Amino acid sequence: MVKLSLNKAAKEAGVAKSTLLDALNTGRMSAAKNEKGHWEIDPSELFRVFSKTSSDEHGKPIQTPLENHQKTTQNSALELEVKMLREQIERMDVERERERSQLTNQIEALKEQAERQSADHRQALAVLTDQREKVARQPKRGLWARLVD
Repeated sequence: MVKLSLNKAAKEAGVAKSTLLDALNTGRMSAAKNEKGHWEIDPSELFRVFSKTSSDEHGKPIQTPLENHQKTTQNSALELEVKMLREQIERMDVERERERSQLTNQIEALKEQAERQSADHRQALAVLTDQREKVARQPKRGLWARLVD
């Protein structure tokens, strides 16, 4: 019969290599070392101590009907939560769109108000006149006129 290496035996039994080494060192399981010092484990001895796991079932736990019911209940609760969250997101989207519309309208109103105020300001400036007293200026006299005086 073919002997298994420590690595292959661990895979076949579905346990860690350290677990096999513990079983070998404590005497729960017997095996021999080859000329290179590697463990050679007889499959019958391995499966006497550890139950055999098939490659199809490896990593896939067997579910009981109670576990299936619990998972179905959990799935139902999660589906309900997802549905409620989606509805909440939809309401928030509608609210955001409404607020965006209000803000756009408010911005337009403020722009119009600023344009009106700017036009009123320009019109008021155009109406204003210089209210300062004007000093009568005498015409400039030439050099001879100033010297003769």
